[in-house]
Amino acid sequence: MRNSISVTLILLSLCLLSGCATRNVPPADIYTISPERAENSQHPEPGQLIIKLAPMRTTRAFSGTEILYSDAEHALNSYAYSRWSDAPVRLLQVLFQLALEESGRFAAVIPATSASEAHLLLESTLYDFSHHIHADGTSSGVIRARFYLIDYANKTVIATKEFISTVPAASKNAQSATAALNRAATNVARDYVAWLTEHDRIR
Repeated sequence: MRNSISVTLILLSLCLLSGCATRNVPPADIYTISPERAENSQHPEPGQLIIKLAPMRTTRAFSGTEILYSDAEHALNSYAYSRWSDAPVRLLQVLFQLALEESGRFAAVIPATSASEAHLLLESTLYDFSHHIHADGTSSGVIRARFYLIDYANKTVIATKEFISTVPAASKNAQSATAALNRAATNVARDYVAWLTEHDRIR
């Protein structure tokens, strides 16, 4: 009987201790990519072409919700109690589609899952989307991606270009990292739309 009581007390103590440990873990801060809306007084004539966006390719590191930082060469770590609302590769896909739609240069911007035919296909690869902490104590949000404009009918590459944006971060923490990465992503979205809409096949 005494052994049963002792075992019960031990189990109860372990449960209480685990409960206390759970309560001491802070909830994760959730961040997302919210592009800055540019005030554009010009309303270009709508284009005649339909462009389809292929799913963005990336490595496993940017396929999860971790907010990544690098404080040494070839090293990636994540902030313990902070997360993206979705994988960066999916958040950026939405951002880039929205940027193209708002440009007004295409008759339609459709996702890869659409059954509709298109004139153009845009493929992309995400190489970096992380907080870089430098040896001098400063840090920056960095995004690096390459885009491929493809003729949908004959499957040939029309043009390709890599975009990199580096934005200084105010501090070495997740909040400053996500703020800098938001601005960097907005920069790339603006620049890649300008690159696409200035191409001879689209104008």
